[in-house]
Amino acid sequence: MTREFDFLLASVRRYFRPESPLPSKEGLDWSLVLDLADRHSVAEFLRSACDPQTLAEGGLETARSNLLLSAELLKLADLFKKEMIDVVPLKGPVLGAALYQDQVLKVSTDFDLLVHPGDALKAMHLLESIGYRLQTVPHWRSECGYLRNINDELSFRDPACRMKLDLHWRLLPGYFPSPFDDATIWANLRSVPWGNTRIQTLSREQQLMFLCAHGVKHLWARLGWLCDLARLIQVEPAMDWPRVFDQTRRTHTTRMVLLSLLLASDLLGVELPPAAAALVDADPQAPVLAATVWERLRFDRPATTLATGLFCVRVLERGSHRARLAFGMFVQPTEAEYRVLQLPPSLYWTYYAFRPLRLAIKYARRLSASRNRRALHANNV
Repeated sequence: MTREFDFLLASVRRYFRPESPLPSKEGLDWSLVLDLADRHSVAEFLRSACDPQTLAEGGLETARSNLLLSAELLKLADLFKKEMIDVVPLKGPVLGAALYQDQVLKVSTDFDLLVHPGDALKAMHLLESIGYRLQTVPHWRSECGYLRNINDELSFRDPACRMKLDLHWRLLPGYFPSPFDDATIWANLRSVPWGNTRIQTLSREQQLMFLCAHGVKHLWARLGWLCDLARLIQVEPAMDWPRVFDQTRRTHTTRMVLLSLLLASDLLGVELPPAAAALVDADPQAPVLAATVWERLRFDRPATTLATGLFCVRVLERGSHRARLAFGMFVQPTEAEYRVLQLPPSLYWTYYAFRPLRLAIKYARRLSASRNRRALHANNV
């Protein structure tokens, strides 16, 4: 599998650095290459490396999906504006339009919207009034129950079940250290044209910090996320790097940005500005952490909750941040617990004991199954 992934990575790198060579195609398992490309949301980056006909159907499907999302976003932006709800699209087609001239390069199958915390319930009811179906399971059927969500978001399906929408009232979950606070997000938005209206998006510096934090939070499990970061660096030469690092120093989140920049540089060949490159070179932990990401990507090792949590603990710079993250990921209750136990608000504290117990049973079963598979394999040999 490593040959197929190496070829995929080289094909993606060619978009950012056209002079980059491609490995030999001889003997490649093309079905595996295309499967990896789909899972990493970078299928269209293969266009210059393989038969265009092979990607034609996938490219048309991506274009249709992006057009569908763009039209829906335009409708929702107008609706939210009429209801006087400030909304910021995250990732998705808006980011794709800002980063790539070719829209099919950005694969978007769902979209995320950010609103003020005080508007979350109003936005929820508005979406439900136009047919969106709430997918999030609350611990209790009440308005406070809907907001008591570890990820500070609510998930919906559109009336035709063609797309998923996540409604956020924070950019990052409360347990995950953020490079910015919500006040600075809303105070520094920029307005961009979108169809026959204008919508608000994150500033270039906030976008960069958000992409870095999001990637680290998910152990950089997809090349497509790294492509977005790399492209942002390329298309925003006016990025205020001193402002970025001043902000991350104050919030003790510099390492997650440095690690992400190193990955974009090493894996995709993006040239970093001198100010950023000097800081990356000065951090001895960044290459060690980047090697962990590279190994998981190349050998297709899934980013489990446990592996992701341990990785994030290594990236974080403060003991208090590590403790908060560990509590949030392994103790604070999630929808998985609410699906198993339906408890009244007076017994909510029970979930804090139930979650680590459920996780312990889950991973014990996985370990036992893994041992059984190895034993069976040894016996067959």
